[in-house]
Amino acid sequence: MPKKPNAVCAICGQKYYVCNACKHTKDLSSWRIIADTADCYKIYMIVHHYTNGSITKETAQKQLEQCSLPKTFQPHIQAVIDEVTLAADVPKDAPKNNKEKE
Repeated sequence: MPKKPNAVCAICGQKYYVCNACKHTKDLSSWRIIADTADCYKIYMIVHHYTNGSITKETAQKQLEQCSLPKTFQPHIQAVIDEVTLAADVPKDAPKNNKEKE
């Protein structure tokens, strides 16, 4: 019998089941408390390190490329993902406006 979801992934918002023993562990923090999959936990760690300034935008993007990204993200996570990935798509020497030369 499948167990009823009792947690929500901090990254994608998917509901999932996490055992109560893991929820109440004081000595060891299980990734299952935060995320529903190992990749969502990796994304959590990348976002955490990027937002606290311990990794650069470029490093964050390279690390995200190694993850299987979910189809949806929590809104605050989506904002960080957009900041990291959109900035990397724009060449450094790109013009700052969209007007074409005539």
